[in-house]
Amino acid sequence: MRHSVPVSLAALTALSLFAAPAAQADRIFKVDGSTLEDVEVRDENLREVEYKVEGQRQSKTLPTQDVLRVAYSRLPEQVDSALGAVEEERYIDAVNDLEEFLARFEDKPPRTFHNSVPFAQYKLVQIYESTGEFAQVVGAADRLIGKSPESRYAILAHISKVEALNLLGEAEALTSAVQAFEQFASSNSLAPRWRLEAELRGVLFHPTLKGDARRKRLAEVAQAAGNESPIVQNRATVAIGESYLNERKLGEAEQSFAKVADDPKADGVTLAAAYTGLGDCIYQRAANTSDAEAKEGLLKEARLHYLRVVVLHGDQVQYLPKALFYAGRVFDELDALKEDQESRRRAQLLYSRVIRNFPGSKWANEAKAFRRRV
Repeated sequence: MRHSVPVSLAALTALSLFAAPAAQADRIFKVDGSTLEDVEVRDENLREVEYKVEGQRQSKTLPTQDVLRVAYSRLPEQVDSALGAVEEERYIDAVNDLEEFLARFEDKPPRTFHNSVPFAQYKLVQIYESTGEFAQVVGAADRLIGKSPESRYAILAHISKVEALNLLGEAEALTSAVQAFEQFASSNSLAPRWRLEAELRGVLFHPTLKGDARRKRLAEVAQAAGNESPIVQNRATVAIGESYLNERKLGEAEQSFAKVADDPKADGVTLAAAYTGLGDCIYQRAANTSDAEAKEGLLKEARLHYLRVVVLHGDQVQYLPKALFYAGRVFDELDALKEDQESRRRAQLLYSRVIRNFPGSKWANEAKAFRRRV
């Protein structure tokens, strides 16, 4: 006869949710490009990430302004499942897993994985960003800010909300969100990087700042960031490049974009913006030359930058559809120069991807028009 110790259903469920190998270690990716390996992350609050190095007894801390992201080796089963679904682009499954987890633990985080609730909340924000569902981004960000205001992820949620409202074109709500972010950074005495992030959004989304006045304010933010916050500095520099590009000042724009593309201390959206901007500058230079050999070289260079967005930063949906479309245009124009059937085929594949993945967008409509001509 087998004897057993009574175990409650709740305890069995907890075991199934949280069972994971104990020997694995977390990683902290830093803004300067380095990584802290073999650590156990204990806490992520507004000011610092607390972690313990394997084999050492004392915990250490790292200011949040120096943290790019944290990769956990052990997560609740449903959160881990959601991450796997994201990798396979099964976004509905990922959202369902995260929502089921949060329905059970959002108001009372599990002791074993107390950071998992804000982590899961922010993962929802990121999923909606990557699928271009910006109204859902705003809702998920508000949820995180309201439920986990002391977490490092609350800062990132403010940024995501502001960016999403800009893409939605909701001017009044955008102004309020920028002000709320600035107040959040000030009232919580956040590190300089976060105060600069808030100040930068105030410039980026100011309703009347344009041209030289806009670039002057962006340059002031970039200078204030300096070595203190290279991510903010590079984001401001990209915005300066985009401002020049809007005025067809290609030389100045290309110089700004190249400065950021050459610097690894930039996040995904900033690099996607820089590569797209470089592609635009060089594509326009190609359009302005009558020398066939020079034109071919410039088109190939532009193609490289657009495809970097497609391959390396495919989750940056504010830049991806444009990069896909113009990569297709480059292949079409190379076909026109060389009568290259492979370039023609690749152009069709890229147009099809824009149409399929971003229906109703400006770039999908452009792609449909060019597909009719081929």
